[in-house]
Amino acid sequence: MTSVVTLDRKIRRASPPEMIDNVLRQTEKRIRSAHATHLGYPYNLVSHSPVPAALGNYLINNLGDPYVGSHYGSHSCDLEREAVAWLMELWQCEDYDQFWGSVVASGTEGNIWALYLAREAFPDAKLLYSREAHYSIPKAARILRMEAIAVDCEKSGAISIEAFRKTLTTLGACSVIAALTCGTTVKGAHDDIAAVIACLEDAGFDTNRRYVHVDGALNAMVLPFAAGVPFAIQPSFRHGIDSMSTSGHKMIGTSMPCGVLIARRHHVDRVASSIAYLRSNDTTLMGSRNGHAVLAIWSRLIGHGTGGYQADVRACFRRTKRLITALRTADVPVLCNPYSFTVVFPQPGEAVVRTYQLACNKGEAHVIVMPNVTDTLIARFVSDYLTWWNTSR
Repeated sequence: MTSVVTLDRKIRRASPPEMIDNVLRQTEKRIRSAHATHLGYPYNLVSHSPVPAALGNYLINNLGDPYVGSHYGSHSCDLEREAVAWLMELWQCEDYDQFWGSVVASGTEGNIWALYLAREAFPDAKLLYSREAHYSIPKAARILRMEAIAVDCEKSGAISIEAFRKTLTTLGACSVIAALTCGTTVKGAHDDIAAVIACLEDAGFDTNRRYVHVDGALNAMVLPFAAGVPFAIQPSFRHGIDSMSTSGHKMIGTSMPCGVLIARRHHVDRVASSIAYLRSNDTTLMGSRNGHAVLAIWSRLIGHGTGGYQADVRACFRRTKRLITALRTADVPVLCNPYSFTVVFPQPGEAVVRTYQLACNKGEAHVIVMPNVTDTLIARFVSDYLTWWNTSR
């Protein structure tokens, strides 16, 4: 039965500045408290923004194509291109001129626009995605009216290569769009990109019959900084993929939801249209795009740098190992995929779920050890979790 949410009918009229200030202070207090115990979602709550507060006084609107700009002068398209180039280098785009990128509102927008590019390239294609893919993938298929097939996964949460191969044999003469994941939502698993590409080649789906997108919302900004990661799961355009997206508010560490999409330029050129009103090209989902998000992403990537993210990744892996050890020592069954910060365990009682804002699914919950997660917070969580664990069995 669908729950009904009661509408809050309170409307604030023009009010004294001190009342507004008080409301905002209380809001800040509530958010600060929530950040202090947050463990359930892959948000980097480092709470550091190098962007000057004074820039918040300006409307910064990145209208039109990031590489063209528009009539509007208050934009940050130059920094958008720099941020995109930073990620092009990270994800091994060999010729930047052959690629296009944009800052988007979220990883979900990146996925939707990537699948739109894919559908325009191959209108007859069927979308194949894993059952562990983010909900935005089947959502995009519904929005775009694409025929979609969910492919079974391994216990780890990674797409089953055998199931993928068998599914390809049922498709006949149509084209294929494959949506893969670098760090699945629930289990933090990595789809084997190289194996999927090999399956497509073996089944006769060459680059003229396929489009491969990688949703790297979290771990496309983790694996490139980790040691010893097999190339097969690395987020890299050297695999021959067509597009990849990531989130800004996850590992990058912005203070607002946003993301980046990078795609092969010929796919974008196919859908571009000239807009005289803007003196630009329409190549993005949104007409008006948040220039402040660009400032946030650019300043984090350029300011934190490769060394900063490498240090973050090393620290997160160390703390993830400590959490796993503490839970397994108490005989708690734990799943943690290689090169992942996501630790999965039996769902605890509601008090623990609410305190640590845990994401739960089918009797399981997880902690994601992001850069803001301290040893002190882990110790507090372990104590509370084991108190529940030892009294619930």
